[in-house]
Amino acid sequence: MADSTRRNNRRLVERMVRNDDIFCSLLFDQENRTIRVVDFRGGNFQTKHNYLERVLMSEGMRKIFTLIERDDMNGWQRVGYLREGTIPGYYKRSDAYIMSRIYDEDWTASLASEDLPERKNLLTDIKTLGKGLSELKGSGVKCEPIDEEEALELLKTEVTRLNSQVAKAKKGKKDKGAKPKPLEKPSLPLFKQFSRETESYYYLAVNRRTKGMNLLGAEYQDCFGNAKVDIYFSPKVRADRAIARQGLVSFVDWLAAIGAVAVFTLVRADDVEKNAIYASAGFRNSGWMNRQRIGTDSSADQILWTRKLT
Repeated sequence: MADSTRRNNRRLVERMVRNDDIFCSLLFDQENRTIRVVDFRGGNFQTKHNYLERVLMSEGMRKIFTLIERDDMNGWQRVGYLREGTIPGYYKRSDAYIMSRIYDEDWTASLASEDLPERKNLLTDIKTLGKGLSELKGSGVKCEPIDEEEALELLKTEVTRLNSQVAKAKKGKKDKGAKPKPLEKPSLPLFKQFSRETESYYYLAVNRRTKGMNLLGAEYQDCFGNAKVDIYFSPKVRADRAIARQGLVSFVDWLAAIGAVAVFTLVRADDVEKNAIYASAGFRNSGWMNRQRIGTDSSADQILWTRKLT
């Protein structure tokens, strides 16, 4: 029962809105207090915007975003939304443009500038690391699809191991008199969602000799042929990066074989290693999702990585 509860808590809550003025689906991410609008072209932009603002205020949310085709961009811009990225081939034959509006009291549009030096420097560091990772061979790594039950058990085992490592590291620093560095507790990321009406797939990459492993997952939308791909554990050492990269390359090939025409992912901007894995596997940076997640003490940006397969 506990697993089922956690699973449901991590799924998006969907609310359909259909009346004389509006026709859309709202996807609520309660954990990060965001709303994604799946727009069915019902109602004018000002009417939808007014309704969405009322929902945001009443539900205590802090960000609204939507994926649209190019023809709708101007309408959303007129009501104050900013473009945060593009997913090529998201709708199979056309691209998706991500538009958003943030309602945090300390937020201004200037904070989303692509010209911010810290952003440029971070992306340069990621791409430099990614270039080196692209040369990793990943020999001896076995990659294969697995079912959800097996994925959950493997995730539990890996999270237990990581928690043990964190505890030992803290104890070691305490014994030496050093102040332990705060570490984010690993969590089970299996049931995170982005879209509605998706199929879930899971993939295992394991080194036959060392038994080092990583897990990957995908939300696949068969109607459009797109898939959001996630690497569940951030690789911190070279050997683990080779496993994660080989798993990602193999998984993308597997998704292409079942019909995916475009893949994408969102990665916390401060996770340089994981971002570099995607950069090394043919993904390109095509957006920056501002304050998309809520971290332990503040909101966190995510970098959008995309790859078109056809």
